[in-house]
Amino acid sequence: MDNKMLGYCAIALVLGVISAATGFAAEATRVKASEVVIDTVYDTCVYPSSPALALGIVSAVFTIILRIYISISFGGAGCCRIDPNSTPISKLFFVLSWVASVVAVVLLIAAAGLNNRQGGEVDSYGDITCYVVKPGIFAAGAILALLSAIFGIAAYITLTPPQITNTYPGVALPMGTNIDPEKNPVPFPPQQYPQQYPPQQ
Repeated sequence: MDNKMLGYCAIALVLGVISAATGFAAEATRVKASEVVIDTVYDTCVYPSSPALALGIVSAVFTIILRIYISISFGGAGCCRIDPNSTPISKLFFVLSWVASVVAVVLLIAAAGLNNRQGGEVDSYGDITCYVVKPGIFAAGAILALLSAIFGIAAYITLTPPQITNTYPGVALPMGTNIDPEKNPVPFPPQQYPQQYPPQQ
């Protein structure tokens, strides 16, 4: 693996780790059902302040940046592109990376929005229902964001290296039964040089 490939993979991995770390932080700081207070005077739910909204959005943004970076840097593995270096395995990993990115962004944004939801609903019996993010939604988005980076790196690594063409074509040797290439060197045509004229006086 050359330095260019290592650099690309390292950047993708760092972006994936940042997305996953902020997603797990949002999971840890999300609003729990036990933290919601019901205001019986106004029949509403009072939610405490939580950084989960900001962390979820940051995680989603870094996942989108990761997706753009993979598509630009490792785009040769795209499923819909005709690239002589792409392989069926690299195309599969590229598709998995796309799916993981899209699902991760949807989960993170939906969880962030629900975490910041205020108010509540009163049913026909007069009971107030307060909505909170279910456990594991932020974590699932974080895991998928990290998997998106891993799949993208795998798609890049599994590309077929480009074939190096020889710019100096070989010379056919006149092989025969009584010809020795060491004793009979291959004749080359004489080189044509421009005629030199003496400088005029």
